[in-house]
Amino acid sequence: MSDPNKDIVEIDSDLKSRLAALASRSGLSVGELARDILRDHADRQEVLIAEYTEDEARWQRYLETGETIAFETVRAKLQGLAAEAAHKQNAS
Repeated sequence: MSDPNKDIVEIDSDLKSRLAALASRSGLSVGELARDILRDHADRQEVLIAEYTEDEARWQRYLETGETIAFETVRAKLQGLAAEAAHKQNAS
């Protein structure tokens, strides 16, 4: 008897072979590997959606206010972040 809590995903034979090979190399079952892959993909999609939502909100704020940040300010901030990252890397 099948488990009603399980979803069925149809995959072609080529993908099935690829997944089996990857699962074998990683010591996972095909089901475990598939769950890991789907979980990772869902995580990445949620991040992309959140970033898009934030970008859209920022664009709408710009359209409403016309406020911008000067290029020189952005460049200085990025240069500061780069210098901080280089310092941390050299300290390691």
